[in-house]
Amino acid sequence: MPLQPFSSVGGVQPRPTRLRRSVLAVPGSDEKMLAGAGERGADEIFMDLEDAVAPDAKERARRTVVEALCTHDYGGTVVAVRVNDATTPYQYRDIVTLVQGAGGRFDCLIIPKVDHPGQLWFVEHLLTQLEAEAGLDVRHGCEVQIESGTGAVHMLETARVTDRIESLTFGPGDYAASIGVPQLRIGMPEPAYPGYQWAAIASQIVTVAQTVGADAIDGPYSDFRDADGFTQMATRARLSGMDGKWCIHPSQVELANELFTPTPEQFADAAELLAAYREHTGAGRGAGLHDGRMIDEASRKMAEKLVARGRAGGLEP
Repeated sequence: MPLQPFSSVGGVQPRPTRLRRSVLAVPGSDEKMLAGAGERGADEIFMDLEDAVAPDAKERARRTVVEALCTHDYGGTVVAVRVNDATTPYQYRDIVTLVQGAGGRFDCLIIPKVDHPGQLWFVEHLLTQLEAEAGLDVRHGCEVQIESGTGAVHMLETARVTDRIESLTFGPGDYAASIGVPQLRIGMPEPAYPGYQWAAIASQIVTVAQTVGADAIDGPYSDFRDADGFTQMATRARLSGMDGKWCIHPSQVELANELFTPTPEQFADAAELLAAYREHTGAGRGAGLHDGRMIDEASRKMAEKLVARGRAGGLEP
């Protein structure tokens, strides 16, 4: 039976506009790093319960993350927690512990290794029931990692499961392994490949993300000492249409913020487009012309993202 877009909450709702130029990974078992994560300048931090935590430390890391969420004020930083994937024995307890212990104190769950829509249906229903049980007046978002060929094949169906989805994120390491590419240097350029090795999957992620109104985020670059290589891969991702990039080390945050901040010219054009759109809608028109281009609701969403990134980068209209 074909899957239909999620509709039990009255149809697809507008996603929150959040900045994700830089998404900083923080080990969920490291109390000191969790305490200072909001001071690193990243648009988003995520507390990792998956790859950064050994199997025998999962339960302790859950408690550590809940304590950090309930103790520290992360200000305007987007806060996410990466849980374990659906094929492990950990995901259910990760989500239950987080929502019961710190529901409403984080913005999103990052769901790794999503191969099929069914994996996200499980998360959607579990979150809905836990939030209702806790009497929360907020709905947590979901950020979906695409890390396999199978996940790429089912991506559009997956992205339509729930209106919680705020971003689709590329996982280059696991993706390379899943399609048989012998690459051990995660997210780094392959000198023997003529061009951008991940152009096809990056384009697919951007296209699907735009279709459902989510962000498209590039995955990590494993050598945090190689600023030039990080810049090269982040630039390729940005030119592919991606909105931001994961950072495995604080030294990469400033680079990502700079690379994914629009130029003053782009910022000014987006601000003018938003003003023109407000004028058109105020006059009762759903679409109109701006600088010789047709603008509509899709144009507004793209311009709103650009303006938000520009203001975060210190630009003013």
